[in-house]
This record gives sequence, C-alpha cells and structure tokens, in this order.
Amino acid sequence: MLLPKFDYNAPATLDESCQMMASYGDRAKLLAGGTDLLIALKKKTLTPTQVVALDRIDEIKGFCSDQDGLFLGSRTTAAEIAESDLGPAGRVLSQAAAQVGSPLIRNLATIGGNLATAMPAADMAPPLLALQASVVLQRVGDQREVLLSDFFISPGEQVMLPEEIMSMIVLPRLPEGCGGAFEKLGVRKALERSIVSVAAVISMADDGHTIQGARIALGAVAPTPMLALDAAAGLSGKKATAKNFAAAGKIAAQEANPRGLRTSAVYSRLMVEQLTIRALTRAYEATKL
Repeated sequence: MLLPKFDYNAPATLDESCQMMASYGDRAKLLAGGTDLLIALKKKTLTPTQVVALDRIDEIKGFCSDQDGLFLGSRTTAAEIAESDLGPAGRVLSQAAAQVGSPLIRNLATIGGNLATAMPAADMAPPLLALQASVVLQRVGDQREVLLSDFFISPGEQVMLPEEIMSMIVLPRLPEGCGGAFEKLGVRKALERSIVSVAAVISMADDGHTIQGARIALGAVAPTPMLALDAAAGLSGKKATAKNFAAAGKIAAQEANPRGLRTSAVYSRLMVEQLTIRALTRAYEATKL
C-alpha cells in the first residue's frame, strides 16, 4: 500500500521544528518513531501535506533526574525506558514500556508518540497518570506544562495545538516508602493492544503497613486513559491487606467505563477488578525493596 504524497522535513533542533509547525499548522504531522503514523498514512486516515521528522533532535531524547523528579525526553523509546533503571518513580513505567508491542516496535516507539496518539489502550499512559506526570508542550516563543490527567480529551484527541511539540514528560519525585506496579491483559504477549491495563502507585506510612496515599490508573476501559479516583481515595489511611485491595478492585471496576468494542463491558469490569488487586499487591511488595 503506497503512502500519500507529502513533503518530508528533517529539522536539526527543537526550535527549528517549532518554526516549521508554526508555519505548516494542521497541514503537518510529527514523525517520531512512526509506529502509529505510518499505519495511519498507509490507511489514508491521515493525509498531511507535510511531515516533520524529529529523529535528528537529540535534545528531546533520554532522561535525567534531580531533587525535583525525573525528566524524560519525548523521543525516548519504549526499549530505552524498559531497559533503564529509572529509580523508584520509573519502575512502574519501565514495566509498561516492556510490554509495548514487539521488540522491534519498542525500539522505534517513543513515549511522546504513545501519549500524543491519545489511544485509550496506550500502555505508557496509565503508569504516567499514576505517577502524576505532566507533559511540556513547546511552540515558538512559548511553552506550557499540562498535567497528564488534563491532557486526553477523547479517543485520538488531546489538548495539543497544531503548532505544539511535546518536548518532555515530567515525573515528580515520589516520597519515601512508595512502590508501583503495572498489569496488562492482552490476547497475546506481543503485538497486542491492551484489553485492560492497570497501574498502581502507593505510598506507605512509617509503620510500613498503613497506606498514606494511592493512585490507580486504568487503560482501555474508557474513552481515554483514566484515574480510578474513588478506588484510590478509599485506601488512604487503611492497612495494606488483601481485603482492602479487593475492595479497591471492586470500586475501580465500577469507575471503569468500557465501550465494549473488543470484549464485553462485564468482562472488562471483572478484569479491572482482578488486575487492580494484582497491581496493588505488587505495588505494596515494591515498597519493601
């Protein structure tokens, strides 16, 4: 299947790419790893006249950390995230990145692209939601930082303006005694979009048994990746027990809003319940590491 005709642009800097996007507007699409864009081009669901490739821009690739948190360049690949020690804040993200597609896809797919496509089943969105991540959106002469919980609008749609480029993902530093885990259900282990995914991050009090705070994020069970706010709030101040995790799982299942496209809504809710229990259990175990 032939690609539609377009002009290919390969800027060398972020500033240059922002200038191009400001000039082209909604006639252009950004190309990072290309794992989603190339499929859309082949299917002609997207027909841009300009493609702006980001593969020469090293300033938005890699990661670093300081006392404030962890900073990930948007062009960092899933493979790089999966294979790196990102510290306590990044382990749950690494677990999700390791389950993106196949090894070949992980070598190409970028964290920025995974978020910008705004798919309900995007693997890296739930852990980033659970980690209270934000994204930095750059354009000529300006930038803004948007909480990921405010980023998604609907399937395939997010808040980015046509002239904006996602340059960075910011993860605030977690307090001591935190742990996280990611769980995914798919038909196959590779090349499979999630049927249900759950990420959980919990922080423990000094006694090591009382939950100070929790965040639970769900993927593929609503029009956008979502936080299970009631399930997480119900854990605050309670002991990290199987009974309390089971109760949180039931609440998370009620909060889910599955569309029933790939499986029944009843089955999706049952899997949300079970995967939430697993994710919370593993997150609690991770607090002891």
